[in-house]
Amino acid sequence: MKRHIIPIVVLWVLSCATASYSSSKAADSPLSAQKIKVTFINPGFSDPDNPTGGFWLSVSSFMNAVADQLNIDLEIIYAERDHFKMKKQAKEVVIRKNPPQYLVVVNEKLSAQSMVTDADKAGVKVFVMLNTFEGEQHHRTGVPREKYKNYIGSLVPDNHYAGYQIAKLLIDHSLKAGVTAPDGNLNMLGFAGDFVTQASVERVAGLEQAVSEYDNVALKQIVVCDWSKDEAENKLPFMLERYPDIAAVWCVNDPVALGAIQGAVNVGRKPGTDIFFGGLNWDGPGLEKVKTGELVTSLGGHFMTGGWALVLLYDYHNGKDFADQGLELKYKIFSAINKQNIDNFMEKFGDRNWSKIDFTRFSRVLNQNITKYDFDINLLFAD
Repeated sequence: MKRHIIPIVVLWVLSCATASYSSSKAADSPLSAQKIKVTFINPGFSDPDNPTGGFWLSVSSFMNAVADQLNIDLEIIYAERDHFKMKKQAKEVVIRKNPPQYLVVVNEKLSAQSMVTDADKAGVKVFVMLNTFEGEQHHRTGVPREKYKNYIGSLVPDNHYAGYQIAKLLIDHSLKAGVTAPDGNLNMLGFAGDFVTQASVERVAGLEQAVSEYDNVALKQIVVCDWSKDEAENKLPFMLERYPDIAAVWCVNDPVALGAIQGAVNVGRKPGTDIFFGGLNWDGPGLEKVKTGELVTSLGGHFMTGGWALVLLYDYHNGKDFADQGLELKYKIFSAINKQNIDNFMEKFGDRNWSKIDFTRFSRVLNQNITKYDFDINLLFAD
């Protein structure tokens, strides 16, 4: 199935744009009166203080803002990082007396196949986002709308690209800082999420590709941290004992980066001076570390994927099928935040008030002149 890629947006241009929200645009449309019921099974924790970080809460927050503007009745159920519970929750939703018209799921820990089959049997349309099917699992599940007619599509960010970008930015910064080992190599660690989730696997593949492009960079080991700050903090000292010359640590997300930074501090290293870190998520605590220089970069924007999925479902429900764009969609919806553009980012995103953005401008139903979806971060701030 053809996959469509859109170009990345350089974040600093956000400083030249302004936010605008027009509630009348959706309200004036005769289609906006058609209420859509959507349930999202959120794999993450509902507790904002959980050590795995706030990514999944950001996904929910962004989706809620989009749902409000597109007249979508959105229900969010948290699986609390239990993929067995997630499958049970999805099954309970689709067998309700009055189930939603759409179920949105994530293939976290390869658990979405049963959710797709259960929804299909129940006649509930299901959409997969963020992590979808690859390899043998994709072979078993098939292309949307073929084996399972109610499996209508998927949308994922390009995680390989994200892992690659974190690595490139981290490596270039570390080499410029001159923190190489006596043999002239920059020695690195990779702190991954898990061994099976698509986002982690693809980001690690991006890391490995980036490392392969340098003759003087050595990736010593990939360490699985279960997406957790605490795991990373506990494991980093052991890795530094094993590899004392480590000077760069690639991290699968910001919570892992924060834990690794603290682990380095715990053994007398100086993040931002003699050891450097890169992460992903745009988490608030991570952005604070970007400001201080302890974190070289945080990539982000992919938490918006759920909101874009709702735009696709809104249009599909109202007669504009996204199938002409592809059924398995992939977009480069990541941008990098660093010390140079963090102030611009905070000016625009700092309050996390997504409701001031006009999401109706992305709908092909509400904008007949749109021929292709363009989920461009810069467009969030255009007039």
